[in-house]
Amino acid sequence: MKDHAQFAETLVLYALDALDDREEQAQLEAHLNSCAECRTELSALRGDAALLAFSTAGPLPPQRARQRLLDAIAGEQRKQPVSRKLVVGVLHTRWLAIAPVAATVVLAVFSLMLWREDARLRQRLDKAQEVLSAQAQQIQEMQSIRDLLNAPDALHVTLVTAKNSAQPQAKTVYAPSKGLLLMANNMEQLPQNKVYELWLLRADGGAPMPAGTFRPDPSGNVLMHHPMRSKIQAKTFAITIEPEGGSQTPTMPIVMQAAG
Repeated sequence: MKDHAQFAETLVLYALDALDDREEQAQLEAHLNSCAECRTELSALRGDAALLAFSTAGPLPPQRARQRLLDAIAGEQRKQPVSRKLVVGVLHTRWLAIAPVAATVVLAVFSLMLWREDARLRQRLDKAQEVLSAQAQQIQEMQSIRDLLNAPDALHVTLVTAKNSAQPQAKTVYAPSKGLLLMANNMEQLPQNKVYELWLLRADGGAPMPAGTFRPDPSGNVLMHHPMRSKIQAKTFAITIEPEGGSQTPTMPIVMQAAG
């Protein structure tokens, strides 16, 4: 087994990262583990090599080590000068190795940021479209009510309780070409299995026609717009209390009817 003096030449090449013999490198590294003197010499050689980056002059390696280093350099294609290799060779090689990975990571992060921003913009756009759609429906509903109220053939009927005219009131506006509007207030609340039902009493004397069911809000108010299209002429309207879901024929008694 070699002693530390026999590793002098190999030690110089190892310090310069120019030792290309794997077997010699393994032997040297094994020797370094047990030889403090060679480890000290290796540190000194690496320090001297680092100084070469800042000076044109420096300590000369043994002649045989120098020749082996020159032969190794000549055997590599497009090799950088030794002084340049000492400073940037290893870093440049390592940078080239990690550059694609770094670029991929940056691109992935940038793509994720774009995806998140796109998702936020899409959510805002969807919400804006929902608001616009709801507003458009409200505007259309208001226009329908306005057209109904202003229809020249609209029949305005105010309904009151059959027993007492001072009780809750309901007003209907009906135009066969526009539809039906019911507005009521002070309506009594009903059990869960009951609803109010509005009946169209035909001008031709035919059977009463169902015109929609409704429940009052907690304040007893009702606004029901029924965009029904019919050629049936109405004489008046009436309201009954029916089972939930409504009925096809009125259930007596009539709770609200036209005043007078």
